[in-house]
Amino acid sequence: MDLIETQLFIRSASLEEAPIVLSLWQKSAIWLNSKGIFQWRPENFHIDQVIEFMTNGSDVYLAEINNEIVGTYILTWSDPFIWQELDNKDSGYIHRFAVNRDFQAKGIGKYLLKSAEVQIKQKGKTLIRLDCMADNVRLNRYYQEIGFEYVRRMNGEGWSANLYEKN
Repeated sequence: MDLIETQLFIRSASLEEAPIVLSLWQKSAIWLNSKGIFQWRPENFHIDQVIEFMTNGSDVYLAEINNEIVGTYILTWSDPFIWQELDNKDSGYIHRFAVNRDFQAKGIGKYLLKSAEVQIKQKGKTLIRLDCMADNVRLNRYYQEIGFEYVRRMNGEGWSANLYEKN
């Protein structure tokens, strides 16, 4: 175990922490936009979205190191909008995965995804799924490098996402 792994604490976010989750999404969106990647737009994220995830059966997590929030992700147990006919009860879906930009390039993202995978398996699911914008070359490569397999491309109105999964 390295230092990040031993110090990283992942826990469920409370309703009172919804503004913290929102801030992580918005700051990640601003950073992505500054890199010319427009998969997230900060103005499209609202506190009501966070609260909806926290109250609709999804699991919202925060990660911290030394009491400082370093990341977030959401686990959902169905995703028919993105996965359409491939959506199934055997899968867990990782969404809104974001790392605090002050802690980038420290391997935190891999630990968050590893934690999400364990949590999905603990729920009895056999597939771990996620998606990302098809034109985000770097993120697509990242997911493939850590073992996610490309399933297909999904086209929506004005966007395209690549779907990934792993056992």
